Amino acid sequence: MLSSVLRFVRLPLLLVTIWATVRFILGVAGVPYAPRGNAMFSLYSVMMLSCLYFGALSKNIAGFKWGGTILTGVTIGVYSQILILLATVISYAGGLNTSYFVHWDALNVDPATLTPPVSMADALLHPEQVAMPPMSQALVGRVLGILINGAIAGVFAVIGRALSGLAPKPAQ
Repeated sequence: MLSSVLRFVRLPLLLVTIWATVRFILGVAGVPYAPRGNAMFSLYSVMMLSCLYFGALSKNIAGFKWGGTILTGVTIGVYSQILILLATVISYAGGLNTSYFVHWDALNVDPATLTPPVSMADALLHPEQVAMPPMSQALVGRVLGILINGAIAGVFAVIGRALSGLAPKPAQ
């Protein structure tokens, strides 16, 4: 089953890899995370849209039962989150301020908890003055992201499957 799912989701895995690579390059190049940089190559958006589409196609095209549909979403979600974890580790280990993977907002960290503490208003007005969260805090969040977002991706695939009546049928 897993090998069938991996063959089926090659395109979304490639798209997620491209998005992660471009996002990493944007960060290394110094393109600011906010206000527009984050929206250009949102890994979360491409991950969830892929789960919806491929969840919808999983029955008509791949012939999967519900378990295959869930595995389709979980595979896309976990792969995406592992890429995000790897980019975060590379950013910290290489001392790279790839803002897309180490920015306090990308890590869901309250700037008031950082050293030195920063108010949310100051963090939004002067993001370049906010210190990066510690690597340990970032990695805990990223590992939790693999678990939580992997499950959410499975749910999105199920939603796509529920809407599969709108998806094209294979040619007879």
